[in-house]
Amino acid sequence: MSASVPVDGGARIAQLGRMLSRARSGRMTVEELAEAAGVSSGLISQLERGMGNPSFSTLMRLSQALGLPISAFFQGDDEHDPERIIVRREERRNLVMADGLGEGPGLEQELLTPVTNQRLGLVWTTVPPHFSTQDTPMTHPGDEVFLVLKGELELYLDGRAHRVRRGDTISFDSTLPHAYANPTGRVAVFLGCSTPPTTAACYSFS
Repeated sequence: MSASVPVDGGARIAQLGRMLSRARSGRMTVEELAEAAGVSSGLISQLERGMGNPSFSTLMRLSQALGLPISAFFQGDDEHDPERIIVRREERRNLVMADGLGEGPGLEQELLTPVTNQRLGLVWTTVPPHFSTQDTPMTHPGDEVFLVLKGELELYLDGRAHRVRRGDTISFDSTLPHAYANPTGRVAVFLGCSTPPTTAACYSFS
């Protein structure tokens, strides 16, 4: 069984850049991807060189433009290891992302299941104050359940807002456009379970 070795933020971004370049190569130019994703070509070039700190919104736009699950950017070398069944706390795949405003902490997600190609995915998400994914609502096959562990969230399902607080769960059909926000000044934490694993969750190498 292969061991996971944590990597620093710079190494994660460098690996993300290589995966982005690989996903784009032979399909579209940097300029074409930039136009499809609604981001600048300079930003894509920077990411492919292993620089920058992409926001959740940026990664979502790029994955949608490429027609790929966002998890495809973060598949590690042990992704298909059938013997990897335990995820130690210190081995969780994680990605800290900018908040899109260049200030304050960003969204942080940790994959609690061993790999991204299972039939079920479990993700721990820490949402900073006033963070929102409303500008990039998600749709993908399957079902999801959120359990709020700390603070509160506003979950938008097909345009309708639902307030969920610590201890609350919300279950929904993920083919509906959905997004979430932390409308408070305090950090919120939730556990998200999806089957099949959500295409919107962000994973990183570990």
